[in-house]
Amino acid sequence: SPTSSSGGFAHVPVLGMFHADTIASNVVNICTRNGFNPVTVTVLDASGSTLVSKRMDGCSPVGIPDISHAKAYSCIVNKYPSRAFRDRYTSEPQQSAKFCQMTTMVAISGNKMAPFPGGIVLRLGDYVIGAVGVSGAAGDEDEYCAIQAVKEANLGLETVPETHSCSTVRD
Repeated sequence: SPTSSSGGFAHVPVLGMFHADTIASNVVNICTRNGFNPVTVTVLDASGSTLVSKRMDGCSPVGIPDISHAKAYSCIVNKYPSRAFRDRYTSEPQQSAKFCQMTTMVAISGNKMAPFPGGIVLRLGDYVIGAVGVSGAAGDEDEYCAIQAVKEANLGLETVPETHSCSTVRD
């Protein structure tokens, strides 16, 4: 539960622009050094507002930035990674009702959500303080860049997921 001050107000940690920019810049560097396709990275705060968005040279300006945002936004809405959003509704065979639920959630959100890898949750202690969405490379590569960028920022943040599934990493 939030820490209360003498005035009864809750104090919760907030992700700021400076740290969000560090994470976004790290994504670009990690993507480049691993030879992945150019990406767009979007860092959102806990309310789903954009703090930083960067599109690498060579990354399509059409679609990819929207997908990057949608991956991060899914994390804010669900409080779990965009990969888990997909897996929760598609992991069992013959689960057409669950699949319909997932696609309806995307539609109801005004297509602001994306159920595929590349969106991670940022946590500080018990609090979700933001999310990172990466799009443009393969989904596993997008997710790797996001997780590794937070680790390399050394801000004391936890990522969900904590580990990646990328097999094409050169680091």
